[in-house]
Amino acid sequence: MRRSGPLLLAALALLSTACPKRVTVGGQEMPEPEANALARAEMERLRAQSEGMAPERAAEAWEQLAARFGDASAAADALLEAAVKWRAARRPERAATDLGQLLTRFPLASVARDAKYQLGLAQLESGRARDAYQTLANLYDKLPRDRQPGAALATADAAEAARLWPQAVRWRAEAAAHLQGADREREVARSEEIVDGRLSFLEVARLAEDLPRDSLALPAVTMKLARVHVHLHDYDQAATRAREVISRWPDGPWAEGARALLDRLTRRGQVNPNVIGVAVPLSGKFKGWGDAILAGVGLALGEAPGVKIVAKDTRGEPDGAAQALEELAFVDGAIAVVGAVANAEAARAAAVAQELEIPLLALSKVEGVTEAGPFVFRQMLTASAQAAALAEFAFARRGMRRFAILYPDIPYGVELANAFWDEVDARGGEVRAAETYEHDRTTFSPLVKDMVGKRYLDERAEYVEKLRELAKTEKDPYRRKKAVERIQKELEPVVDFDAIFIPDFAKNLALVAPALAVEDVVTSTCDPKEVERIKKATGRTDLKAVQLLGGNGWDDPALFEKAGKYVECAVFVDGFFAGSDRPETRRFSEAFLKRFGYPPSILEASAYDAARMVRRLVEKDRVTTRDGLRAGLAGLKGFQGATGDLSFDARREPARALFFLTVDRSGLREMTPAELAGPGAGGP
Repeated sequence: MRRSGPLLLAALALLSTACPKRVTVGGQEMPEPEANALARAEMERLRAQSEGMAPERAAEAWEQLAARFGDASAAADALLEAAVKWRAARRPERAATDLGQLLTRFPLASVARDAKYQLGLAQLESGRARDAYQTLANLYDKLPRDRQPGAALATADAAEAARLWPQAVRWRAEAAAHLQGADREREVARSEEIVDGRLSFLEVARLAEDLPRDSLALPAVTMKLARVHVHLHDYDQAATRAREVISRWPDGPWAEGARALLDRLTRRGQVNPNVIGVAVPLSGKFKGWGDAILAGVGLALGEAPGVKIVAKDTRGEPDGAAQALEELAFVDGAIAVVGAVANAEAARAAAVAQELEIPLLALSKVEGVTEAGPFVFRQMLTASAQAAALAEFAFARRGMRRFAILYPDIPYGVELANAFWDEVDARGGEVRAAETYEHDRTTFSPLVKDMVGKRYLDERAEYVEKLRELAKTEKDPYRRKKAVERIQKELEPVVDFDAIFIPDFAKNLALVAPALAVEDVVTSTCDPKEVERIKKATGRTDLKAVQLLGGNGWDDPALFEKAGKYVECAVFVDGFFAGSDRPETRRFSEAFLKRFGYPPSILEASAYDAARMVRRLVEKDRVTTRDGLRAGLAGLKGFQGATGDLSFDARREPARALFFLTVDRSGLREMTPAELAGPGAGGP
């Protein structure tokens, strides 16, 4: 009795072998072998017939055949054929549906592996990249070797489409291992592109550990890791990785770069305190800026014994700036660098200077450039510095709290307008009106009318009331029309602001200022007699002059000639004024004019001050290291420069008193301390 269980199972097994599975075909039940034989015959006929069919019709025919043979294993083959046709018809969603049905109903079918591969391709084609990646990656090792190259390429495509960048690197390299010639080079190059431009620091480090030791992507990953360690200032690990590239792949494409990096790291600590680097555009559209900076640096260091100026061309481009900084740091041993002037190159130059720990005195006005780190200082005027100085003048020295802003739709105007608006908000003031305009606009009357409430008159209650009264008293259309015109002309502007900020250049200011006068906006804040005269002439007893405020774009010696009396009393701010009576500014301006024959601009002056600060620390304080120079710049207080008495704040931005300029009949001039203090202190 104990053996009855096994005997019964054996008997059942014999019975099952003797009695083949029966399936239903077209409503008729038959043994599965017979059904499969019938299905194969029909499949051969359909295969021959479908050669001339459109892919959609062929796919539908294969689906109908699969449905007819129900649970017969041949239905799996028919579903696979249908899916292939749906993919050919660019209907991957239908293909995925048939393949899903196949794998659910016939998981052990002989075509299941092919079905999974087709499913991965259909998922990729239908935009389900992550699903495709999982399907293809899990199937790869189960495929015969001749199928693996195509599968690796498809898996790499799926990883990229899903933005799974480390996985994409691995599978591009895997595909390359199966390929030869140009195809192999293409896949390796693509993996290297991803390594260089798509991976985070952590992903690079993980790939270096996880990739197979024979992966064709490993040299690029190892080299990238070396550069990552440079960025993290772990120079020992950077050197270790560079040596690994050289030893394991001495003839590979990365070996030369690794040797150069190792050479630079070896010479990293070799600093020549008498070499000052200049990284500026010496070619391209910003060459004039580079020439101006070199002139300023040359004047500052020309008589210094033993001092060497080494200039490198950045071309005004990020890559050019990075290369210039690296050469100055590693090849020339510069103790500091002056430059990074063009907006496009500033951020990259700052990042590289911080990576290499070489002090950079940036001459860019791009906001936030010093955020790269403690080795980056700025010696240039910014929009935020101008806005802060103007707001301080308006609020603290003139008691102003309400403002209008007219600004051009260009980066300079937008940046300054936003910075000033932020300052007004921070000080509890109010911007009562703001108007923007195209930079090449020539007619400003409509803008001014809008600003002072003389454009959309129906919104003004007093105007509407006068029209209502006129309608009651004047019935003649012609006389009523003339009366309306008089009312419009006599309507006073709504001047509910104390000052108008115009962050534009002198050319446009010469058009805006007269347009203000046409609309009866008085700007003669420094001429009480003129204001009184206008009061009497207009009968506006409550008339108050409005202050015109501007930025360094107004710095044009011919401004009064262009705009005339309409810009008298206007006030603007700048980071340098060649006509200043400040002793150090005057000495620099005279020396520059004598040597070069033309007056200096803020670029020459800022470069001159930057170079003199470095020279002062090297010569007087005997600084011999880059870190020592960084500390010296950070601690510098009250350095007397052409651009003012200089110090650096906690963010390494220049802390100095800017130049306040005004306009009178003699042209531009710097405002006196009494004028800056306000009317109560003897000023206008």
